[in-house]
This record gives sequence, structure tokens and C-alpha cells, in this order.
Amino acid sequence: MFPRLLRSPLTVPAALIGVVLTAFYSLSAATRVAGGDWGQFQTFGYLGGIAHPPGYPLLTGSIHLANHVALPVRRLAHRITGAPDFADPAHVANVVNAGYAVAAGVALFVVAAVLARSRLAGLLATVVFTTGYSIWAHAAQAGAMSLQTLIVILLLGALVAYDDRPSVMRLAAVGFATGLSLTNHGVSLFMLPATAAFIASRRFPGIARPRTLATVGGAIGVGLLPWIYVVRGLFVPVATRYPDNVARLSVDELVHMVVGRPFERVSDVRTINTPIDDGGFAFLNQWTVLTDHVLREFGWVWLGLAVLGWVVLARQRARLAAWVAWTGLATIWFALASMPMFDGVRYFAVIYALLAVCVAVAVGWLLRRVEPAAKRFAPSFARSAVLAAGLLVVLAAGGRIQQQFTGAARSHIVEVREDAAKQADIGLGIMRRMAPGSVYMTDWTSSWYTRYAAIREDDRGIRIQSADYWRMGFDEAAEILASGRRLYLQRTSPEYEAAYTVEPRWGVIYEVLPAEP
Repeated sequence: MFPRLLRSPLTVPAALIGVVLTAFYSLSAATRVAGGDWGQFQTFGYLGGIAHPPGYPLLTGSIHLANHVALPVRRLAHRITGAPDFADPAHVANVVNAGYAVAAGVALFVVAAVLARSRLAGLLATVVFTTGYSIWAHAAQAGAMSLQTLIVILLLGALVAYDDRPSVMRLAAVGFATGLSLTNHGVSLFMLPATAAFIASRRFPGIARPRTLATVGGAIGVGLLPWIYVVRGLFVPVATRYPDNVARLSVDELVHMVVGRPFERVSDVRTINTPIDDGGFAFLNQWTVLTDHVLREFGWVWLGLAVLGWVVLARQRARLAAWVAWTGLATIWFALASMPMFDGVRYFAVIYALLAVCVAVAVGWLLRRVEPAAKRFAPSFARSAVLAAGLLVVLAAGGRIQQQFTGAARSHIVEVREDAAKQADIGLGIMRRMAPGSVYMTDWTSSWYTRYAAIREDDRGIRIQSADYWRMGFDEAAEILASGRRLYLQRTSPEYEAAYTVEPRWGVIYEVLPAEP
């Protein structure tokens, strides 16, 4: 099998694309910690903790493993050069994420080239996808969507192979990709009915035999193995929800860490618009979000090609076209109906991958019609027409690269890297100003830069404690001050201002002092 793989006409270009993307995404990866979910994955990945539901075991576990591998290197570099930033845990996490983005780009090229029956079309689709504004940004910092797009493309490739020649092993590959998809993001659940319908409509003799079912079930189980990273919380203390909360979990707590509380209202001020609201059609109010973001990623030319490609795919592979349409539309519904307040457009990466595949199908279909058309009207120029069409595709890819590298996409990457560096420096500066042994009350969702600084400055004994955003741990303030420790707040509150003297220190940081007589 391996020699046959080496002889594949896709092997060399796929390898070259992998090399280019590795350099491209690795150099783009942010070197410092950031806020939001990115900072959470970076911090929890280093600590070996469990991120917010559904836990993201594959992403967080791989970051944790990479940091263990990098730890001896970091210690050796620190001893030799004294540089604390070499193999910085946040940078390690971002490079791991960049690796997933590279794999997604290579996988998309292979799948697109197979469906389009053209390496040139696959290359163009890969360029359009990998240089996209959001796709590039997702690759720069540890997050769920680079890995999610990889898994979606792998599952699509497994379905293509199974559709071409159904067999036990190819069905097992579909099962493995399906199991793996359930170890990253809940949006994967939407692919399950479409995948089941695909398999049910493309059966082969012996598909229902016990041995076949056992093989496929085993493949799904192997894909689910990353959940061991989360389940270990039943046996060893892990950081959960808040980095300062390290404990073993009960079964109920573990389930809550994975399932969370769907459709829960998160505060008195900000609420989640659920799919239940407005009879399930709340997403219609967000429709302009979809169009604005998709046009930023693709533009009308690429969208036109994508629509044409889906029509061609529907004529050639109706089951696959239905799977693509279901997965894309379900993702749109989830993104716009369930959590617009949390920038649901980040889930559009899945849609962009599917659109890129359709672009390849359209380009491949057009290229195959150039030579017959040229022969009909000018037989002697048929070869020249094919070469001209190929050159046009290459120029289109070059134009896309030039547009993205000199426009808003590149500027956004620069901003991402600068913002991460700024947040890290702010966090380190704040922690260095705080008195040793003090307590810092903070809202966990917006404080990763200070939490990460605590990891880097843990010898000073500063305790960062998660607190309700509105009260900032007011009930514990008297005990902390009575113990002789200094108390700092991420934000002040009316309770503190009524009972204590609250002095602004560094930016948004406040210190709590006894009330003035």
C-alpha cells in the first residue's frame, strides 16, 4: 500500500503544499498568549486542564502532549541562554494548531483534486482556502476551527473513497473520522444524520454482517480515544473551568464539563439567542452577517464557481452533494441561530472548506471542456487552449495570494500577533507589580493574559482567584485582608466602594485597602 501511495500523482504536490503551508502557518503563529478561547486553550493545554464544554480533548490533549515534549528543550534553552520565551507554552500551542491547519490544507488539496479530477483545480482551491481571512486567522492561534475543518475534510475524503468503491475498510475509515469528529466540537453532531443517510444509500454486500459492524464500531471507538484526556479527571486532579480550581471530578461533574448547559442564559445583560427563539428562525435576523463574511472570504467570482461546482457535484455524486449541502446549511443554522452574541461566524470555517471543494469541482469541470470546445472550433489550437486555461488558473491563484498577502487578511494576522504580545506583556507587567503572596480577583473569561503570567511568575506566590464579575469575590475580601495579604481586583464594584477604599493601580487593576476613618 505504501509503495502505491508513493506512486500516486498527488503525493509530490501534496508534499510540496505541506512544506509551503508549514512555513507559512508556523511563521504566522502568534508567539504569546491571548484572551478569550485562544488563551483558554493555550493555558489549559499547558496545565493539562479541561476547557469549556465539550472539553475539546483532541485539541487540548495534543497541546498538553506537545508542551511535555517541549519542556526539556525549554529548560535547556533557559539554562544556556537565560531566555524564558524559547518554546513558550503559548507559542507551542499555536504551532500545534498551525500543524492542524497545514494538515487541513493538504487534505483539502487531495480531496479537491480527486473530486475535480485535476491537480491544478485542487491547487487553486487550496490557495483560495488556506489564504482566507478567517482560515489564516484561525491558524495563527490555538482554537477549535483549524482542527474542525481538518476533521470535516478527512470525513469528506473518507466518504469519497467509500462512494468510489464500498468496502469494509473504507467504511471503517468513515467510522474513524466520525468518531474523531466527536472529540472536538459540538457542530460535528450535525454531520451524523447526513453521514448515516449517505451510508444507508450506498450499501455493499455484507455491510450488515456482525464482523463488518464490529470492525466499523471498533474504528469509531479508536476515533473516540482522545476522550481519555477528559476521563482522566475522574482519577487525577485537573484544572476545570477555572485554572485555580484543580480537583478530581465526580461522574456528574465530568458530564457537566462535557455537556454544559445548552441554551442557558448567561447573564442579566447578555443572552444567547437560541434556535428555539422565534420558532427556530432567529438566524434570519443574522443573514447579513453570513453574506458579509462569506464575501470577505471569497468574493463573487469564487462564490459563483462554488455554486457551479455544487451543481456539477450534484449531477455526478448526488449523495456527496447532499452531504455537503446538509453539513454547510446545518453549520450556518447553528452559527447564526444559537450564539450570535459569541461571534458564531467563527464556525463558518467549515463552510469555507466545503465551498473551496466546490470551487475545485467547478474549475476541473471547466478545464475538461476547454479541449473539446477548442477542437470543435479550431482543432489546431486545442493544445494551446489547454495550456492557456492552465495558465489562467495559475494566474488566478497568484492573484489570490497577492490580494490576501497585501490586503486585510495580512493586516489582521499582524494585529493578532501584536495583540497577543501586548496582552502577554500587560499580564506580566501586572503580575510583577503585585505584592508577593497577594490575591487577584478576576473574571476568568477575560483574564487569560494574567493567568498565563502567573504560570510564568509562580515563584512569587500570587493567587489568581476566579470571581463573579459583578461582585469580584466581595464575601472573601475581609478574610484576605485580615490575613495580611494584598487584594487586587480586575474591576471595582459598589460593595467594595461602600466598605473599603479602592485605589486604581495599573490600567483596569484596583487595589482594596481598609476604609479611611
